Order: sequence, then C-alpha cells, then structure tokens
Amino acid sequence: MKHRLPLRWITAGLLTLLLTPGLIGPQASSPQDDAEPATAAEALHHRFALPHDRRDRHYEVVLPGREPAAPMPVIIAIHGATGSLETYRKVANLEALARREGILVVYPEGTRVGNVLLWNAGACCLVGPRPPDDVDFLLHVLDDVERRFDVDPRRVYAVGMSNGAMMTYRLATEAPERFAAVATVAGPMALRHFEPRAPISIMHIQSVDDPILPFAGRRLPPLPLPSGEKTLRRWLDYAHCPAEPAGETVRHGSAGEPPGWQAVRTRWAPCNAGTEIVLWKLAGAGHVWPGGYQPPHLRAFAGGEFDVIDASREIWQFFQRHRLPPATEEST
Repeated sequence: MKHRLPLRWITAGLLTLLLTPGLIGPQASSPQDDAEPATAAEALHHRFALPHDRRDRHYEVVLPGREPAAPMPVIIAIHGATGSLETYRKVANLEALARREGILVVYPEGTRVGNVLLWNAGACCLVGPRPPDDVDFLLHVLDDVERRFDVDPRRVYAVGMSNGAMMTYRLATEAPERFAAVATVAGPMALRHFEPRAPISIMHIQSVDDPILPFAGRRLPPLPLPSGEKTLRRWLDYAHCPAEPAGETVRHGSAGEPPGWQAVRTRWAPCNAGTEIVLWKLAGAGHVWPGGYQPPHLRAFAGGEFDVIDASREIWQFFQRHRLPPATEEST
C-alpha cells in the first residue's frame, strides 16, 4: 500500500518544502554494499543494510581516507526532509572536515514517505498506527558501526538539520549516555514530553529569518513548535546552567554581504555533569546549513547560502571539548 502524507504531520511551510514538485529533487543512487569501488572516493563510501523492526533500513559511512593512528571519533549526521542522503552529504559539508580530522561520518537513512526521507522525532514527522522507533534504530546503527570499524566509543557525537535536528534532540533526551555532545541546525525540539535522562552538551544553530522553522517558533496548527529560546531554556533549567551566560561573541558578514547578516554566539557553562550549552543565533540566514551547500532549487524558497559562520567547523570545535567518561567495569 502506498503511504500518504497527512496534512496534520507538519507545518504548512515544511509541507510546502516536502511536497512542492521538483523542490527536493530526485532520489539519488547510492553505492551498494557489494559494489566494486570505481574511484578512491567510492572506496571510502560504504552503504549497509540494517533491517529493523520488520523494515528494510540502511545507513552510509564515509571514512576519513587515511589509516587512523587511534580509534576514530564518530559523527552521526541526521538528515532533514530530503530526497536522498547524497543531497544531505553535500548540504552538511562534513567530509572535508572529516578527512582533515580523521573522523568517521555516519549517515543513517530515515523512512521514505512519498519522495522524502523522514524521522519520527516525537510530534514530527511520522505518525500512524506503527511509527518507526527511530531512537532504537539509530542506536542499532551505532552498535553496527562500532562492530565494523575501529571507533572511539567515548567520542561519539550526533548532529542533525531540520527534522534531523528534532531527531537529534530526541536522541539527546532518550539516549544521552551514548553521545558525548550533540548539535542541531535549523530546527527546534518536537518532543511530546520533555523527560531527559541526563544532562548533555548541546550546540543549537538557528536563524531568526528561517522561513520554514523560525527561531521564534510556530504556534499555528497542524504542528505548533517551540522557539529556539524555549528549546534551550528547557535544557538550561534541567542542567542547572548559570542564569547568566559565560560569554557572547558577535560575527558580521564579510564586505559585500548584506549589512544585517550576523551570527551571535552565547555560551552557558558550567552546567551539571560538566556540560555546556551553546547557541548560535543567526540573522540573514534562511533554512540552511551555514557554510554548507544550498541546492539551487531551494534557494528562492528556503534561503541562499550563508557563510558568516562555518557550521561544520564550529560544531567540530565544540565536539572536541567533550568526551564520555571512561567505562567502568562492574566489580565482581
């Protein structure tokens, strides 16, 4: 039976993004598990099947391209509403960073509904009688990666954009013990209930000018979403962060860019368990990955490229400050 996309799932703006013909673009082909690599780049790119809960699921891995001297850090990069992982890989602009820093990047694949891949991030964006348990799926992906590759389980991080940002917040809430830190781009929480299991370090990147998921939030049905400020306030209160931020930095656009372009970084620390929370509040950016690629067919609708900050670089500098505590063996 063919799945349909009910209007109640997501906001009117996000629905437009998902359903406008040609807006997402065609589904791109991906290398198969057993395909013979034709180029050096393909040799670093692997696609794995991982059936989960009676569904055919997949994820992709991109290796850094050199023999690691030590177990590799891992970034799980969670796409937003997209037609293909290939598109998201271009948007997120993580792989040049990964080659330089020796990072293994994992791209899990959401559930395809119509022409888009989506995540069950709570109140958005998959509902119905049997929605996928995407937290459990992503933890299975992480287990499979740790089985296949030499990775450092203390340096595992998650980052997501848009619907993937919402999914990242769900991971942070339900499985904080598996991630040293998380980052979100262009998306708030979409949880039905905020019941975190432990504090976790968070970087939140969002624009006041985002036409799809604005920093100010969205109160209108079918899916009211909290503001970026309310999203962070919940975590700040939960982790007992200082009432006043530890510092603030303002960056402006380069010469020739619109004068209103800027990025304001605010940091709260120390919070419980040695965590910190960082906000990059952008002005002039749309629904984009700052410093990354914006597909041409999205620029008129969701905003053009924005390079006041390089989100991938800022996120990695943030991640580098955080590691999970060493595992302790139970005494016998």
